[in-house]
Amino acid sequence: MDAYLDIETTGKRADEGRVVVIGLWKERPLIRLCLTLREERGALEWLAQQLEGVTCLVTWFGSGFDLPFLKARAALQGVNLRILNRIPGLDLCEWCRRNLLLSKYSLEAVAEFFGMRRRVPFEGGDVGALFKLASSGDRRAAGRIVEHCREDLYLLRETHRRLSSTLEL
Repeated sequence: MDAYLDIETTGKRADEGRVVVIGLWKERPLIRLCLTLREERGALEWLAQQLEGVTCLVTWFGSGFDLPFLKARAALQGVNLRILNRIPGLDLCEWCRRNLLLSKYSLEAVAEFFGMRRRVPFEGGDVGALFKLASSGDRRAAGRIVEHCREDLYLLRETHRRLSSTLEL
């Protein structure tokens, strides 16, 4: 079964930030919010369990960001995420860069090319500020991060579906 993975983090490097949200879409979107280091560890353990039975892991720039970030945080937290090395992956961003001649290759730009639009405007840099608010109890801030991840998973899945139906991936 294919699964779609997206994460939200407080930084661009695992030694400068941590995982805030892990999103995984198998049959439906599953989202884990991590506001503490303990919750991050639990979410990484949850991800390892959820990946059982996955035959292809689809990401957007996952080979350059999501997977190395998750592996680094798992190593730090002492969580066995070896399963990430065994599951074949499709980095849809890299595939698009090699096979589609577009002016931009962000998930949002490619999805927009195919007629899909983000419902809630959001910049990746917003996560850090929203994380601080969410950590101090702001449920609305936490909800915005979760919703952004859910929307990324939807755009990733629909972009993959569109490309799969017309091109051989």
